[in-house]
Amino acid sequence: MDARATSEFFRCKPRGLLEVALILASLLALPPSTASRPTEEPGRDSPSSAGPTVARARFLMGTVFTFEAPPGRDLRATAEWLEGALDEVDRLERILSNWRIESEVSRLNREDGGRSVRVSFDLYEVIEASLRWARETGGAFDPTVEPLIRVNRSPENVRAPDAGPKVDRSTRLHGNWRGVELIPGTRAVRFRAGVAGIDLGGIGKGYALDRAAEFLRARGIARALLDAGGQTLALGAPPGEDGWRVSVADPVQRFRPTIPLLLRDVSVATSGNSERPSEIFDPAKGTPVRSRGSATAIALDATSADALSTALFVMGPSKGVRWARNRRDLVVIYLEPSPRASGLPRILSTANPAKGLGFALRVSSRGQKRRILDVQPW
Repeated sequence: MDARATSEFFRCKPRGLLEVALILASLLALPPSTASRPTEEPGRDSPSSAGPTVARARFLMGTVFTFEAPPGRDLRATAEWLEGALDEVDRLERILSNWRIESEVSRLNREDGGRSVRVSFDLYEVIEASLRWARETGGAFDPTVEPLIRVNRSPENVRAPDAGPKVDRSTRLHGNWRGVELIPGTRAVRFRAGVAGIDLGGIGKGYALDRAAEFLRARGIARALLDAGGQTLALGAPPGEDGWRVSVADPVQRFRPTIPLLLRDVSVATSGNSERPSEIFDPAKGTPVRSRGSATAIALDATSADALSTALFVMGPSKGVRWARNRRDLVVIYLEPSPRASGLPRILSTANPAKGLGFALRVSSRGQKRRILDVQPW
């Protein structure tokens, strides 16, 4: 990993300096030839599965992406395909990252407002998904919060220079997703008046996971666990298992597992303030969300889970559960910190009214086109 990778973080879910330092230390401790290379063992015992898996990891989009899969008949081929899937994430970072001056989205943000700009298929698709979820969530998810993030970023996290137009810090800023116009015929994007730029950090990791999954499926890998610094996409299940085992973390103590999940062909993402408070903004108010809790979304694809965890965190537990209650393509889990340091967090979910110990879920996709979630106690 070159030195530039330490400063060109992708703008995704909030990550604290301590956690980033630990990630970097773990990567830099490895020899360059093994930093993204699996061991030469027949496999490794994974905490998320019952049998051995091949794993590859790489620092991308401001976090560590870890992809693992059963070795199948050819361990080395499986490892090569996992590495290829990470290459796909690397390619997308160069399109979607607001932290890279030369990225396609940064160039788009520097364009004069009102001019239509033809963009790549990937950038167009991510913006299109962003606007769809902005519309469905009533603006709780909004990709046009980019100037809010830029203006309010703390000094130790100064963004890349020239990544977007200058913003008057005395101006009251709000999200304005309706000001982004898509022109399908020419695959172009136009910013109307009031839009100073877009930030795809609330959806980009999920989109990258979905594209990595497509890459693997096209090469015959139907069982894999793809993790992007906490957001997970589960493909199939390990041999002999009903799903991949993961956990939702405590909203305050991020490394303490709280809710066990068994996932198959779904994605889970969590948003909160545990590591870097005030980094998620309410687009309507133009102010940070102050909650100490967390919002978790389990959805049929990683793009949706990523965007919806942000939107649900902005909505808050009461509104978020009401909004999602009748959806068959989404499971919502809110965790609120316990007043006691050793206590269990309070749970509010669309899946199960249970509280405390015993709350565990088995979630998979079903239906003719796998567009419905099957949710069972586990």
